[in-house]
Amino acid sequence: MRKLSFLKSSISFVLLFTMSILLVSCSSGSDNDDVPSNANTFNVADFALTVTSKKLIGSDWLEIDYSVKNTSKISYTKYEQGNFTVKFTAKTTDGEIFQSTRYVEYVEAGVTYTDNVHLKYTVGKTLDVSTLTAVIVKD
Repeated sequence: MRKLSFLKSSISFVLLFTMSILLVSCSSGSDNDDVPSNANTFNVADFALTVTSKKLIGSDWLEIDYSVKNTSKISYTKYEQGNFTVKFTAKTTDGEIFQSTRYVEYVEAGVTYTDNVHLKYTVGKTLDVSTLTAVIVKD
């Protein structure tokens, strides 16, 4: 009788131990709730960039007014859907290239925001305003 009682308690212990391991291993699986879905991914094509004015100021600044429109159906937030930068590039008459950049921070779906940027170039050089390009790039 005593051997049967020992066998029952050993089986009970092994069963309890196995179930505990299974419970812990099932509940410790990783949840990916904090990973953004691909449905919120933005591309350069989701923005429309327009240079609205450009004006030489003094002997070494170009003031550029521009607008960015979110053409998608979801709002864009820099830290959630990727980083995008507006890059402005222009050349002087001797071929030297100058650049200024701005981040796209937050734009609601279908909304246009306006901003301005100053592109600084070397004093004494002549900026060829016709070479100005403005593009949005994904960082």
